[in-house]
Amino acid sequence: MKKFFVFVYGTLREGETNHRYLKHAELVAEQAWTMGCLYDTGYGYPALISGKERVYGECYKVTKRELWLLDQLEGYRGEGKDNLYNRVLSTIYTKYGQFKAYVYIYALDRVEEMEKISTGDWKAYKTC
Repeated sequence: MKKFFVFVYGTLREGETNHRYLKHAELVAEQAWTMGCLYDTGYGYPALISGKERVYGECYKVTKRELWLLDQLEGYRGEGKDNLYNRVLSTIYTKYGQFKAYVYIYALDRVEEMEKISTGDWKAYKTC
């Protein structure tokens, strides 16, 4: 069965509200990061956009069905469609090395109205 690497940085992380979507997924890296900028949408979840800062999260290996469920959660309907988040392959960094994984990137250009999460860590930001 084909599996896909997915990097999660917000509500899909361990202990967060949507982590149940990954309850059967294989945890590949508990501590990982990718490059970008993280923002608080104000709706209880973060938005990641392209950038040059570290954004922290976890990496999982998921099945095709699990990936489809994540697509539904993230409002991803396919390449070139009107998506809330786009699913893109990005470089993920861990203490074990680097590899490519899918990351959900915020598709809207309204982040200037949102609060930037300067630490790049949604979980740390929520506890402040």
